[in-house]
Amino acid sequence: MWAFIWVEALWRDSTFALRTLRKKPGFTVVAIVTLALGIGASTAIFSVIESILVEPFAYPEADRMMTVEIHDPNHPQGSGRAEYLGPEFLDYVEKNHVFDRVIANASLEVLYSQKDGTERFHGVLCTPGTFEFFGMPATLGRAMQSADYEPGAPPVFVLRYKTWVARFSADPNVVNRTFILNGVPRTLIGVMPPRFGWGSGDVFLPRKPDRAETYAISDFPVVWYLVGHLKRGVTREQAHADLTVVANQIAKDYPKDYPSRFVVKIVSLTDMVVGQFRTTLYLMLAAVTLLLLIGCFNVANLMLVRATTREKEFAVRAALGASRWSMMRQLLIESLILALVGGALGVTLAWSALQTIVSVVPPDVIPAETVIRLNNAVLLFALGLALTTSLLFGLVPALQAARRDVIDSLGASSRSTSSTLGHVRFRDAVVVLEVALSVVLLVGAGLLMRSFIALCDGHLGFQADHIFTTRIVLPQERYHSAAQVTGFFRPLLAQLKTMPGVVEAAETSTLPPYGGIPTDIDVIGKVHAEKWEAIFELPSDGYSRVLKIPFLDGRPFTEAEVYGARRVAVINQNFAKRYLTGQNPIGQRIRLNNLENFPDRVTDPEFEVVGVIADIMNDGMHRPIRPEVWVPYTVTGSAARGILVRTAGDPSQLLGEVRKAIWSIDRDVAITLTGTLEDYIKLYDFSAPRFTFLLTTVFASVGLILVIIGVYSVVAYSTAMRTREIGIRIALGADRSTALKLVLQMGIRLILSGIVAGIVISLAASRALAGELWQVSPRDPLTIAAVSTLLLATGLAACWVPARRATGIEPTLALRHE
Repeated sequence: MWAFIWVEALWRDSTFALRTLRKKPGFTVVAIVTLALGIGASTAIFSVIESILVEPFAYPEADRMMTVEIHDPNHPQGSGRAEYLGPEFLDYVEKNHVFDRVIANASLEVLYSQKDGTERFHGVLCTPGTFEFFGMPATLGRAMQSADYEPGAPPVFVLRYKTWVARFSADPNVVNRTFILNGVPRTLIGVMPPRFGWGSGDVFLPRKPDRAETYAISDFPVVWYLVGHLKRGVTREQAHADLTVVANQIAKDYPKDYPSRFVVKIVSLTDMVVGQFRTTLYLMLAAVTLLLLIGCFNVANLMLVRATTREKEFAVRAALGASRWSMMRQLLIESLILALVGGALGVTLAWSALQTIVSVVPPDVIPAETVIRLNNAVLLFALGLALTTSLLFGLVPALQAARRDVIDSLGASSRSTSSTLGHVRFRDAVVVLEVALSVVLLVGAGLLMRSFIALCDGHLGFQADHIFTTRIVLPQERYHSAAQVTGFFRPLLAQLKTMPGVVEAAETSTLPPYGGIPTDIDVIGKVHAEKWEAIFELPSDGYSRVLKIPFLDGRPFTEAEVYGARRVAVINQNFAKRYLTGQNPIGQRIRLNNLENFPDRVTDPEFEVVGVIADIMNDGMHRPIRPEVWVPYTVTGSAARGILVRTAGDPSQLLGEVRKAIWSIDRDVAITLTGTLEDYIKLYDFSAPRFTFLLTTVFASVGLILVIIGVYSVVAYSTAMRTREIGIRIALGADRSTALKLVLQMGIRLILSGIVAGIVISLAASRALAGELWQVSPRDPLTIAAVSTLLLATGLAACWVPARRATGIEPTLALRHE
């Protein structure tokens, strides 16, 4: 005797459920795709957020790793200072009471000399205890130990895994080999694991700070970026209180490095790296949550509508002896099949979507150690939500059907008016809510689109097209004076200008529009109580011609003035308005105080203004233009250097010729950050807004499609339920257009209600989006009007098909309709 009857019943119900779903392919496909889209999108975004914000590092107790920032309240937009000179760093180490371990790093240009030329690596100087601090042993060889930091120790270094794979093809034999780095033979002692990326370095070198630290490794004295590990039981608030006291003590010893009033902030390692991108991620989280809700509501409505249309079927089953549990089990199995198939498809979509999202994440906004991958916990949550939605809204109609009187159900079905007022109101409410959530998504996408367009059309003040750019890294041991730097760039620029297709070439100390070197300034003859600040550049005479920046007054440098290291200056319009109001700027003398602090210091750094240029973006695309000064690059050998080359054709084709020209002068010089100026502007200023805009637009588009499906399904069902009523109206002489209006009015009422609710929600949540917008109000009426029109038009289109079907009803058939 077969004892497991429930297995046979389960198999029978499953096969019947599959046949039932196959008979309604439209409903089945829509329900599965809706679930898959919600699960796929939400899982992908939740995985990104979890990887970046929750577990960005593989280090033990990474959440207790903190840095100390000094902020000036007078410059609230500033990022604060987290770098300290060697003696200052040691003071923080000795005087704090909240860290049990403290380390620091410092950036270093590393030139790797080989027979094919010179290559630039991003070097990171590490203080003793760094590798013990992070608790990650080397993958190959060993990490640095305490003896490696001592004076007189053999020169060694450690390599990053990513650099080892990309540059040395993951060759294990490179360990224990000697490399020439910055002219010094160093032995590679180890390769770190894939998720070790301290300071985003390519190579890690030992360095022990001391209080007699007066040397310079690059152009300026070494500054150390401090990170401490909080002691057990110490909160961030306690750390803030302790380090505020310490900072106030240290500020007395370094008065020039601390504002008169300052604020100490304790920032986690994650917050320090992610920064403003956290807001972008939270916006994506909000957008995908709205999409997931729209998907769940849509599936719920589809299942409720479908279950209601099957009331006669349930009544017949009950009349033939089916138990309430068997009917409930049947609907639950159908719901379970939809959820499982939708979930499986959703997992596939999530994996594909995650690869796409990772490829468009802006550079340098997430920790170098972060690995973005599909998160199992997030996936289980999304699957559970989809399963709950399907089962819940499959169970509700099953319970209703089980409790309904058989005779009443058969009678009601014959009149095609089985839906109660409560059912109708619930379905309508779900549609209204779907439309409202879609409005919020579409308004957000519309605002981001307008902001992105405004950013792309933003006036840079110069022409960035057809410009090749590269940063040039000079060996510090041979290029530290103005004469030495001039001796390299003068023949290089002369050679570049003679190349075919080159219109103009110039040397530069910074890449526009990303600022210059900050300095305090004075205007000779003017007295001021507050500190005057500006930025300055060290360009050659062709700089304004390469960028095509117009002069408002005066003239540019001449070649004789540049190579004679004359004390002349060009200022921007903002500088003239702020510091020379009501005066003729030409002939004024200004002083750039920071030049006295350069390793190759400029004594008495006063310059005569010979020209005024129009304002250009000089602090990124999102910040106001700052007062700016140009002085000839030949006045000092300090600061980073690069070149800009304007071409008649495609500038990206110039790399080979430029490299050949550079190495013809000095093969020990390396080039980096090579490309076109337009590409760099797009990469660093447009990539984050583009990321937010693209993902939000995708989510909003998917949400709109789901809303159209939801509106269509409810209106089509409601029309079918009123078939007999419409037939009677037509039989009594009503015009067929009356039926059309009847159905359209029903749909328009729901859509308009949803639009109004969505606008109210959007206005209430507008502040959350304000920080991501550029020259667009978060309550922009044009965007709200466009979204409302779009939703109304698409909603009417969704209502049109069932409305047209209603006008074709034959009265005689409608009166016999079951």
